[in-house]
Amino acid sequence: MKPAWQRLPEGASIMSQGSGTTRLFYLDNLRALAMLAGVFFHAALAYSPMAQPFWPSADVLNHPLFDIFAWASHLFRMPVFFLLAGFFAAMLLHKYGEAVFWRNRLRRIGLPLLIFLPLLTLAMAAVIQFGLSHVQHKPPFLAFIQAMLDQAEPAAMPLSTVPLSTMHLWFLYHLLFLYLLTWCGRILLNRQMLRWFSELKPNAVVLLSILACVPALYSVSVPFPAPEWIFPALWALWFYGVFFGLGYACFSMPALLAGFSPFRHYYLLLGAVSYGFYYYLLPATLIPHSQPQGWLKLAITVLESGSAVLWTLSAVLYARRWLDWDSRALAYLSKVSFWLYIVHLPLLFFVQFLLIDLPLALWVKFVISSSATLALSLLGFHILVAPTALATVLAGNRTRQA
Repeated sequence: MKPAWQRLPEGASIMSQGSGTTRLFYLDNLRALAMLAGVFFHAALAYSPMAQPFWPSADVLNHPLFDIFAWASHLFRMPVFFLLAGFFAAMLLHKYGEAVFWRNRLRRIGLPLLIFLPLLTLAMAAVIQFGLSHVQHKPPFLAFIQAMLDQAEPAAMPLSTVPLSTMHLWFLYHLLFLYLLTWCGRILLNRQMLRWFSELKPNAVVLLSILACVPALYSVSVPFPAPEWIFPALWALWFYGVFFGLGYACFSMPALLAGFSPFRHYYLLLGAVSYGFYYYLLPATLIPHSQPQGWLKLAITVLESGSAVLWTLSAVLYARRWLDWDSRALAYLSKVSFWLYIVHLPLLFFVQFLLIDLPLALWVKFVISSSATLALSLLGFHILVAPTALATVLAGNRTRQA
């Protein structure tokens, strides 16, 4: 009998075709690679000149190449996850109905959020305390916290003053609200509206998606922030809801992805051109008084929206073309990706705090921090998750074909 983490949980990404099943390997593989990119993205922020003022583990060394990589991946990495979430939400509803859908989503999304948010809050507090105690060259974020602590006695700082944050679990939190909005949409949207959308040309859908993202992104800073506040962010539900809806539509209308496919090279190129102008117009630092205003802000937001939509679709389309195969390495990474998502950030901060004061080259620190975070996360999976009941919740949804 296979261990729990290798079994197929309910809602697995297998689509029925007649009497058999067809594995959508490219979606599993894309999700695994996007999660891996998330580790590198967060690691790169420590060496990003733009992120220097606010990133907890910002190093004394930085280089603009980390900005170029970080803000490029930022534009499409999380939108890819929301597109995949929309696709699988549509699949679950189509195959099993609403009752099974809600039971599955509350178990696979709601339960991990309830379990790990308090634990991560404690873990992050402990890691920050470690940084305050052991880092000599403190990043601006740690220096600010240290100054706040030096000015007030602990008794004078009630718990009510501590910001309520979902941290990087904001993805799970907002996903639950998008599921609720999906349920409402299935009730409220009439067939005429759905028929109108289904008759749009692929590039019209792309343009409509870009325009739909602009108001949401215009309402927040650039680059768009992580919506970590405990109250759901309306802009995030709007912006990421566009990608969730695209994913939902790609399952409901299978011809849609096929219609996008001939244009994937153009989407990739136009997204790159858009990003080039976007990056050029970004402020040198992300502190509030440096934020663009007026027409400049609108121009940056349009470019930001364009790159986000075009590159997200490109990622899915290139995965559909080149990653639709059964890879042992990616199958393993897909299994551990949920756990990696949950635990990687406090581990990364801890490792980077250890590295800040060491006289190592910038690129060496980046490689060490990324590799050590991955190694510790995978070790934790096999010690804490694989042998336990948590595996049925966290271990992904992929089995290998016979």
